[in-house]
Amino acid sequence: MTTKESTYKSKIASRYIPVDAEQIGLKIPESECYFASIKHDGHLAFLSVKKGNAQLFDRNGEKVKVPALTKAAESLKEDCVLAGELCVFKDDQPTSHREVNASLDNPDKADFRFGAFDVLEVKGAACAWEAEEKFKNLSEWLKGNKEVFAIEQNKFESRKDIIAFFKSADENNAEGLVVKLPNGTAYKVKKVHHLDLVVLGYADSNGEQAGVLRELLLGCALENNQFQIITKCGSGFSEKERTELVKHLEPLIVSSEYTEVSGAKTAFIFVKPEVVVEISCLDLINENSNGPIKKALLSFDKSTYTVVGNASTLSVISPNFMRLRDDKKANEKDAGTLQAYALCEPLTAGTSADTGAASEIVLREVFTKSGKGGTAVRKFVALKTNKEKSGSYSPFVVVYSDFSAGRKTPLEQEIFLCENEKEAAAKITALKEENIKKGWEPFK
Repeated sequence: MTTKESTYKSKIASRYIPVDAEQIGLKIPESECYFASIKHDGHLAFLSVKKGNAQLFDRNGEKVKVPALTKAAESLKEDCVLAGELCVFKDDQPTSHREVNASLDNPDKADFRFGAFDVLEVKGAACAWEAEEKFKNLSEWLKGNKEVFAIEQNKFESRKDIIAFFKSADENNAEGLVVKLPNGTAYKVKKVHHLDLVVLGYADSNGEQAGVLRELLLGCALENNQFQIITKCGSGFSEKERTELVKHLEPLIVSSEYTEVSGAKTAFIFVKPEVVVEISCLDLINENSNGPIKKALLSFDKSTYTVVGNASTLSVISPNFMRLRDDKKANEKDAGTLQAYALCEPLTAGTSADTGAASEIVLREVFTKSGKGGTAVRKFVALKTNKEKSGSYSPFVVVYSDFSAGRKTPLEQEIFLCENEKEAAAKITALKEENIKKGWEPFK
């Protein structure tokens, strides 16, 4: 398996633009034509056929043993590499990705099929065909092949036709549609999903906007007072809700040994896991270019969050706040993983408590200033995380802390992610120029 195929997921398949089925006419642009197909709920896989020898690979380039499929693929007369969905069928209908997971250990006992939707190579060279030519050749090559088939492509000239096609597919319980334009742009059309999640923290605005919500940090409730971070959500709030939610969450503030950074590069303020909210989203994914998605699994005890480790989980595409769920409790039954994991399962189970070597302080400067309310402190710290290989941490982090006892929020912090020590030093220099003026003295 070449690097080209093993990176297909991150370079092509993961770039499909998610579209709410209700917004097909708004989000998909006008085009001379459209190619639409039903999205099969399986595993991305690759089929390589060379000189009558067929091999099947998973998304990571590892061989997959499904003898019935590779035997069926050997009838292909063309040397090629195909991308497609590895599916399990029952009663001649495709099932879900969960059936694929459950059946791979005993492939001979399941009706495995490979639905091809793309041609990567032909006769050892990268395929340069346009979309329509690919679909035409796939159909010809795989005509009459039950186990290895070409996913049917429908050519439409109007977005109204796509809407009608989606309605028909939805009535037949299809997962959604894939719509491709002649220029290669692809859209993944699905119904909006709704999730009930626990509020673990919030990001407040600074300066004159203090007290106005920026983002929520959300997770799923597990057993033993553990909480799996799932997503951040900063959209869907009315101005009134942004103010009222901060007032609602301020009395619930607790400490945390774990720090999560908001989109505004400020640290989330953690709160007791008591509030449940409903969000909508367009999709959930279980991997990115670094592999399976892993996020912090936290434990809550009385008034503090501690880190259990990093666990395989999901990322949410286009989260949007809907409402507070006062009728729901922050427990497994009401706000657990059932809703999210029923839509998309994490790639691997288990939790890794190994978060890498300890971080190192590479730069640290502190300044103080005396005033009527006491001594104010501004601190600049650059950390070398030593955890960048995990895929969950930046190589360097700069933390700017501003403490003033007379403020409504005495301690404010900003966190900046940096690629190297030079970038971290430059960030500290810029922060000092902005925040250290007359009256501030170095603290030794």
